[in-house]
Amino acid sequence: MDETALLLSWFSAFIIRYGEQATKWYEMFDGLYVSVVVICCILQVIVFLLYDCRKDHIFLQDPFENLMSVLTGKCAIIIFLLMYLYAMKSDSSRIVIGLVFALGIFYSYIFRMLYRKKNKERFLSMGDRKTFKVTLPVTDIVDIIEKYYVSGCDDMLLIGAEKNDESAKELLKEAERRRIRTYIALDLNKYNVRSGIVTDVDDYASIPASVRSERFDVFGIKYAVARTEEAVFHVLTHLEELSGKYICFSNVHTSVMGRENPEYKEVLNSSAFTFADGNPIAKLQQKEGYIGAERVAGPDFMEHMFRDTTDGSVSHYFYGSSEETIKELRKNLLERYPGINIAGMYSPPFRALSEEEDKADIEMINSSGADIVWIGLGAPKQEKWMLAHKDKINGVMMGVGAGFDFHGGTIKRAPVWIRKIGFEWLYRLFQDPERLFKRYFVTNTKFICYLIKDSFSKKKK
Repeated sequence: MDETALLLSWFSAFIIRYGEQATKWYEMFDGLYVSVVVICCILQVIVFLLYDCRKDHIFLQDPFENLMSVLTGKCAIIIFLLMYLYAMKSDSSRIVIGLVFALGIFYSYIFRMLYRKKNKERFLSMGDRKTFKVTLPVTDIVDIIEKYYVSGCDDMLLIGAEKNDESAKELLKEAERRRIRTYIALDLNKYNVRSGIVTDVDDYASIPASVRSERFDVFGIKYAVARTEEAVFHVLTHLEELSGKYICFSNVHTSVMGRENPEYKEVLNSSAFTFADGNPIAKLQQKEGYIGAERVAGPDFMEHMFRDTTDGSVSHYFYGSSEETIKELRKNLLERYPGINIAGMYSPPFRALSEEEDKADIEMINSSGADIVWIGLGAPKQEKWMLAHKDKINGVMMGVGAGFDFHGGTIKRAPVWIRKIGFEWLYRLFQDPERLFKRYFVTNTKFICYLIKDSFSKKKK
């Protein structure tokens, strides 16, 4: 498809640029464009083998990810093509080259989207599907089957089959009789295995037993290496062990703060885990060869945790933000995650608390029996608060900053496609430029400078 799009873009560019004379392009340019087109076709093959083959299948990429893949590939081709033309000292048309680049992107993207649409049925297992979820046990199998047909879903997913073996067998038997394609969700103890955590190990589908013990050093801050769901799974299976401890989510801004403030760095390093809540830090981990390293953003961690605890087995307490935000947060959580166990919510005064007030807050949180205590006081205040209350709060504390506002809807979070390409910071900058411009400009510049400085220091050693 890409080769066809490339040839079509050249043909279109000639027609647009030279009109009727385009039919005599071979004579006009003395064979120059013959070699150029051949070189482009070879470059397209190289880009495919070195870049596209390493990307997810186009059915697993959303439309924007497909567009970015096409754009990246075409940029690589045009750069090498310009180098070739410069080396040959050719007198090629700049308009033609520009048109080939633009049309190549357009044609390749259109071909991809048409291919996805035409072959959707063939690749249904890779593309988008509508699944009817059934949480076991069930008492009326006939009712479940009727609801499945009314839903218009493509298949059925049984959740909790291991714990409800008899109910699962009956439903599976009826689904098979009616030729309904049915899947069984994997579960481990009380954890339903989610996507983003399963890994093939020696031909076995497996999940990590815990977050790895190694730490990745950035400016002396010891970052844990994990995927989001992997981190959530670890917390869920180690709640008792983590009780009284705290977890941090550190981004570029807080890493620079840690570099410049040894006391704050020690706060981050005293946590049970400090996860990389920033794409640059996660990219550094990946560059060093850590398998499964990804950005573990506080709001994403919250979303996964809420989704995984809708059975009410884990209770949540929310401490921080404003009265308006926590009111909206409660409303949204109950709507989006039915069954979630909210042990309590409290917005403390926006000032330093007295010793009596602090003791009252500790008693209030502990008396709720919360397993997880979400702290939304903003950095660095929330991290310092958690260290000061280490072993005083019974649940595991997690500093999530603006996570309260994102899930409460008081601040709109960047769309998924913007987060995927690492530009969530830019989206937030446009939302609050007055407050964030200086912060992003100064800290991002410092982050890069410190990385370069540390790199030279390591080389000297």
